[in-house]
Amino acid sequence: MKKGERLKRIRTILGRNKMDIKQEVNQAIVNFLIKTIKEPLISFSEADLQQMLVEELHKIKVLSKLYPTSVKRGQNSKSVYSTSLIHREYGAGDKSRIDVVIFDKEHVREINDINLTKGKEYLPPLYAFELGTEKSPDTKNHFQNDFKKLGNCIKNGYLIHVYKDTTASKSGTGRRENTEKKIEAKFKSIFNKSKPDSKIKVLAMLLRVYRKQSKIIGKCEIYTHCQESWKKISINGKEKIKEAILGELS
Repeated sequence: MKKGERLKRIRTILGRNKMDIKQEVNQAIVNFLIKTIKEPLISFSEADLQQMLVEELHKIKVLSKLYPTSVKRGQNSKSVYSTSLIHREYGAGDKSRIDVVIFDKEHVREINDINLTKGKEYLPPLYAFELGTEKSPDTKNHFQNDFKKLGNCIKNGYLIHVYKDTTASKSGTGRRENTEKKIEAKFKSIFNKSKPDSKIKVLAMLLRVYRKQSKIIGKCEIYTHCQESWKKISINGKEKIKEAILGELS
């Protein structure tokens, strides 16, 4: 069976199983990003963002349990191992890995290898997440590769990039002007040119963490595809942040 036909069959089967947790997944994304926006120093790297997202996802009831695979505990055992529906750095083929995946509980039953595969094939995730930070050496290439990996998910893929501007130069200075040009070229322009996809949801936000001046206007900026602009939101404006994020995830 070809890859496209297999995915279509899986989607049909999962449609009958009705494991619909999209709203809960979206709320988990909102919760983890609000924490990140309000206290940007809680993350040092992409790994921290992954951990915070997974912690929120584990609060979803159906994702807090273990589910049976088809891997037996012994050669003649009638008992099988169980696994979580959530995994980090799961294989995506071609020696690549997906940051965070969520499996369907029925689909997990097809796992018959200790490497969490069906035969030698990785399971296509129900939901998948790719994250990025300002430490990504090439945002454009990172973005494009993430898009490819997320295309294999069954329901939705989420591409979430958080860029922290940590430079201390003041507004109105040459250094600040150069910093803004760098942010525009390395980060903002990539998302300005991105096209929304019905299956892959894209979230991009810029956090201005520190500056040697008393006030910073626009500490948080979230890109909105519908308006094709960066929306400035107060880091304490929880409801406004939630509204902006959910608008991109709908």
